[in-house]
Amino acid sequence: MRFRLRPSDCRRRGAPWTPTLAVALTLICAALPARADYAEHPRARALAAELEREAQIPAAQTLALLGQARRRPELIAAERGAAERTKTWPEYLAIFLTPERIAAGQRFWAAQADWLARAERRYGVPAEYVVAIIGVETAYGGYTGKHRVLDSLATQGLEHPSRQPFFYSELKAFLQLVRERDMDPLAVSGSYAGAMGLSQFMPSNYRRLAVDFDADGDVDLWSIPDAIGSTANYLTQFRGPGRGWQPGAPVLVAFAGEADAQWPRNPRHPSHRYAELSGRITAIPAIPGRAEVGLIELPGDAAPDQWLGLQNFYNLMAYNPRAPYAMAVYRLARAIADGRER
Repeated sequence: MRFRLRPSDCRRRGAPWTPTLAVALTLICAALPARADYAEHPRARALAAELEREAQIPAAQTLALLGQARRRPELIAAERGAAERTKTWPEYLAIFLTPERIAAGQRFWAAQADWLARAERRYGVPAEYVVAIIGVETAYGGYTGKHRVLDSLATQGLEHPSRQPFFYSELKAFLQLVRERDMDPLAVSGSYAGAMGLSQFMPSNYRRLAVDFDADGDVDLWSIPDAIGSTANYLTQFRGPGRGWQPGAPVLVAFAGEADAQWPRNPRHPSHRYAELSGRITAIPAIPGRAEVGLIELPGDAAPDQWLGLQNFYNLMAYNPRAPYAMAVYRLARAIADGRER
């Protein structure tokens, strides 16, 4: 007979355990995810009240569900130690710009060429950028996350030491999402941060930007067609009207001059108009002088690589607001597209 231990077994009383089995049980229970009893947490009660008021979700239902969440503090440590936060640019790029990932991206493109072409026609986003985002996020769907999203977001949304408000809002969005989509909240898995599907949408973006691209009546980010269409829609819509992806416009232009020391490096939002800097680079007529740009500087092995990030670069940064992430997507996209006949 196979013995399977459940978390509830750790709380048994009066069972005829032998001393040896009791020691073994203690060690095994220490390794099990712990029930946090988040139903008693003050922030959980505030969240339940908000959802009852704003979304007509009974507070008792929210608290009962949060009572089933497991406390996972190691996921907070994983979020704070993410590669884009802790690795140098060459180390970070080396994770994604590999022959294996480039070749896998080309195979994904070939297999999904029809869906990618449809997305490009509808949203104007070149196929290589959609492929590269899915490649960076989940290795083309090879790994979409093993953590229960309820556990990830309850832990981070109620306990994260520096980003608790952000994750609290995503926990709230997740509880609305599962109700709207009739999803089992205890069965949805994702990343340590609560991101879901092939393209790793956070719950608020799932609700706002995911699309039923294959028109089967279900918005499913674990479905390749829906992930492709939703990724392209994200790049088009995330930053708002007039600020989405610009078809045919460049993502980056090389910066050949010496940047002023006071210019912000790798800003999360553009810091200049192109006209202010055009005298320092080779003029590109297709870029209007009013275009917003930011200085992107990523130290390499010898000297910093300097670029001007344009609107399309900042749409890549909308996916993850760090320049190394957007540059890795750009470099992978270019490598996948190089030499491929469309």
